[in-house]
Amino acid sequence: MNIESYNIETFYPQLKGGKILLAVSGGVDSMVLLHLFSLTKLNYSVAHCNYNLRDKESFNDQHLVQDVTDILGVEMHIKNINTIEYQKKNKLSTQMAAREIRYNWFESLKIKYGFSHLATAHHLNDQLETFMINFGRGTGIQGLLGIPESPSLIRPLLNFSKKDIIKYAIKNSIMWNEDSTNKKNDYLRNSIRNKVISEWKNIMPDLEKNFKKTIDNIKSTNNVIDGLTEKFIKNNFKKSTHGINIRIKDLNKLCPNLFFLHLIFKKYGFNHPSEIKKILNSSKGKKIQSKTHIILRDKDYIILKKLDNDNDIKIYKIKLIPQKITNPLNIEISDTPFSDKIKSISVDATLINSTLEIRKPFNGAYFYPTGMVGRKKLSKYFKDEKYTQFDKENQWVLTSKNKVVWIIGKRADRRFMSNKSSSKRMYISTD
Repeated sequence: MNIESYNIETFYPQLKGGKILLAVSGGVDSMVLLHLFSLTKLNYSVAHCNYNLRDKESFNDQHLVQDVTDILGVEMHIKNINTIEYQKKNKLSTQMAAREIRYNWFESLKIKYGFSHLATAHHLNDQLETFMINFGRGTGIQGLLGIPESPSLIRPLLNFSKKDIIKYAIKNSIMWNEDSTNKKNDYLRNSIRNKVISEWKNIMPDLEKNFKKTIDNIKSTNNVIDGLTEKFIKNNFKKSTHGINIRIKDLNKLCPNLFFLHLIFKKYGFNHPSEIKKILNSSKGKKIQSKTHIILRDKDYIILKKLDNDNDIKIYKIKLIPQKITNPLNIEISDTPFSDKIKSISVDATLINSTLEIRKPFNGAYFYPTGMVGRKKLSKYFKDEKYTQFDKENQWVLTSKNKVVWIIGKRADRRFMSNKSSSKRMYISTD
């Protein structure tokens, strides 16, 4: 691909009709990106972040970007911030603080002004540096892919080397500023760029060109792996009332096992495949939990379910009057008997409160089951009925002043049920 004949509109047809935010620092990469966008008919604006880390240089960058956007007649957004103060407050490195500042700001601009895409000027050498950093940290295949794009985040210069970009800038009389800190080896990325890669290029002059082939090969390999992973999910993730059932036998067949377990479950927050492997080899009832999901070991399956922390603690109050409710589940209350409701009870309205609660089972709760003598803890009832962990988590109970009236849809408490002598009956049902 030749940068001279590069057409952003052709390469990114999804940008037509959208509104693009360009991150422009004032360096050669972003100024070339701005120039390339100026050759299009796309709707774009510029965002420049002044971190105030390089004294006069920082303001020279800001003024340069302002001057060029004024000439082009392009809208410009500027953020001036004390990065050192932000860094100390949030206990971050300088580079991480700057990164967090700009991307948080970009996101706020996208929301406020309706930008559909963000474009940054990362290039092939940035890819190589990221590859080396991730390689040294023991990354997986995703880390070796380098700097990613996404549907709303594009990086139009990823296929071009720094040398290509500088050559293009000189030929097209594009102004830019040099960042003096790039020559310092205070940061890991700078050290890799100035010490490792520069020496590597002396040994292998075609390093960038060959690295581009490597990245393309890794992407092709990753596409094949993604295809296999998606095929497994499509064929083996079976939806149930409790979540998603996945046969343990099918998971154990995956090879290499830990590799695919990681790919399959990482989007659900499980980043340690060895922990999932332990669940596969554990006894029924064992579980692990991420920030968003839970995996439960059943007999022949594991069950994957999204956490619903709100329902675990929320109590829904309802009046004991004729009505229908749908949240958190379908309940109907009537003052006349139901003729077609299997899951229903008849309560003595004089024995319970006029306001009832729908809630999840709680510690220490017990009831006096109809058809039985004595009382029973809910936990013992669930065990006797062979509830799975998800059965228990999905079960709702109806209470009156914290006393269980009904394990909804299952078993009622005989203390509150109507009888021949009841003067006021109310009927409650669920689907």
